[in-house]
Amino acid sequence: MCIFCKVFNRLKWEAEREAEMLFVKKMKKKVDDVIRNSTSPRLFFFSTPIHSNLGDQAQLMCWLRLFKEWYPQYEIICIPARYRSFSTLRDIRNIINSEDKIFIHSGYLIYDPHPELPFIIDVVRAFYDFPITILPQTVNLMGEWYQQIVARQFNAHQNLTLICRDEVSYENAESLFPNLKLKLMPDVVTSLIGDKDFQYNNTERNGIMLCVRNDGEKLYTDSQINDLKKRFGGIRVSQSDTTIKASIWQWERKRESMIRKILREFSQYQVIITDRYHGTIFSQIANTPVIVLSSADHKLSSGVKWFPQAVFGNMIQYATNLDMAYSLAVEQINRSTECVNLDYFKENYYSHAF
Repeated sequence: MCIFCKVFNRLKWEAEREAEMLFVKKMKKKVDDVIRNSTSPRLFFFSTPIHSNLGDQAQLMCWLRLFKEWYPQYEIICIPARYRSFSTLRDIRNIINSEDKIFIHSGYLIYDPHPELPFIIDVVRAFYDFPITILPQTVNLMGEWYQQIVARQFNAHQNLTLICRDEVSYENAESLFPNLKLKLMPDVVTSLIGDKDFQYNNTERNGIMLCVRNDGEKLYTDSQINDLKKRFGGIRVSQSDTTIKASIWQWERKRESMIRKILREFSQYQVIITDRYHGTIFSQIANTPVIVLSSADHKLSSGVKWFPQAVFGNMIQYATNLDMAYSLAVEQINRSTECVNLDYFKENYYSHAF
């Protein structure tokens, strides 16, 4: 890369970073003002995402929709970890009362390397005498020392509910957190499956999309994925991921439109192959058959168990290796049948508040 390009890219990065920091500062002030001046019952929603992962942002969109449906009289106050400060927790602590509610965002947050976990521990510790619900999580604490730290703080809480989003996570939580109220529920984005407002069934479907991750959780190498793509010969094959490049302010202002865009894209294919859990769920919102690959942990292999064959039929199939994924994808393309999913998850799991 030429020196001019390096300098330009560096200046661009610095400008974007400065703009992001100013936006975070502005939003934190806005949150602090709301906390101090709010007079209605409040729902404090901690650890909400501001990063560019479509799955996490889709969860946030779904929770905000459900909270407005379940608790229409409440003011919802989102507090991302990036707004983390002692003063924010202190201000909430000074005004919170028995009418208010505390939730912690869902996802893969109870995991040793996750940067949100220290913030979650701070929230649990700060509000030790108020009910807290941690929304559906993958629980995968591997280091013994970190297990002890998290278990000590969680088990010391007087009224902490942890919702797990798969059976393995539930078993892990049972072992680590005997003092908690544990529940088992599917990922909240499943509540959009069967929602006619998010279905795009009028497009002409063609080919295969590989929605595969490019991080430490992937099981298959780039070379293996490329070899799989080549095997499909003349069939149209595209590749994408659920992590995209977008700024904080874009998510704040255009979250739903950006999620709808990816769902519309998923609806244009005959089959999806993915090692992303939300890639699996997005495919079912878009009524597109999906072949699910394993990732480096239990998230996918456990997550697909939420989709009963009696309800979803061949719309979701789990492949134990890439050869199997290839065969199942070819069968699905040759099958070429249309299916419209029902609102199974909204009806059975998310039709009422908890």
